[in-house]
Amino acid sequence: MLLTQKFIKGKNLHRMIIFSPQVMSYLVVGLVFKSMLHPTTGFLNDFLRKIGLGALAKNWLTDLHLVFPTVMTVDTWKGMGYIMVVVIAGLMSISPEYYEAASIDGASFFQKLRCITLPLLKPVLVNVTVLNVTYGLRVFDMIYSLTNGGPGNATGVINTAVYKEFSKGDLAMGTTLSSVLFFIVLALLYFIIKSMENKEVEV
Repeated sequence: MLLTQKFIKGKNLHRMIIFSPQVMSYLVVGLVFKSMLHPTTGFLNDFLRKIGLGALAKNWLTDLHLVFPTVMTVDTWKGMGYIMVVVIAGLMSISPEYYEAASIDGASFFQKLRCITLPLLKPVLVNVTVLNVTYGLRVFDMIYSLTNGGPGNATGVINTAVYKEFSKGDLAMGTTLSSVLFFIVLALLYFIIKSMENKEVEV
């Protein structure tokens, strides 16, 4: 929403910076962050030590309590540019006349957000939710390049299990897991779309 406001200067530059990770390969991003998050030679821990915050240096990709949030953070950073573009397109499609009429009636920012922005943005949010859920269930590249499902199986997902089964030559198990994933995605998408299906919005 900030990136659609008139008082924000350099909106296009900010949008470009946020979107730029989207044009990079997941594998390349994963390998770069794997190097940056290395516990001894990585840029992040080295930087923390140099500024006197060595206590915050962690084993980001090997600590069982940190590895999953770390992978999620990197993956979110990589993919948020695409979602930003979709949501901005939805926000810019809302007629400013609605907000002008609400301002005349004395509506606050949060009232406009609750009664105008979110209802009219609902179709876009449905699409974004569907895209995020399907991607989250299909994720593989980022996990494979960062941790390969480790340590142990802390960041293992269905696709890493499928990959390992096919790598071992167990085609039957790999195919079974792929089929299970397909039906899980199908069922989740059905319930998401049904629960968030578009309804006529009165403004």
